[in-house]
Amino acid sequence: VDSLVHDIEALKILLKLFGPKRVALGSDYPFPLGEAKSGELIESTEFSTEEKAQLLSGSAREFLGLAT
Repeated sequence: VDSLVHDIEALKILLKLFGPKRVALGSDYPFPLGEAKSGELIESTEFSTEEKAQLLSGSAREFLGLAT
């Protein structure tokens, strides 16, 4: 699931429904529909360092079969 939801509460719902291992950073690239800096919403949360790392890169790396 893509994290680009533009709202912290919506992101919390995604995490509750799918868990941090099933939510990945979204940017909607090349369309400028959201954050000026990808991941800004995730960085602004009170999530743990581990949860932020999972959302910002861990989920995508695992999906692509890259080392974490």
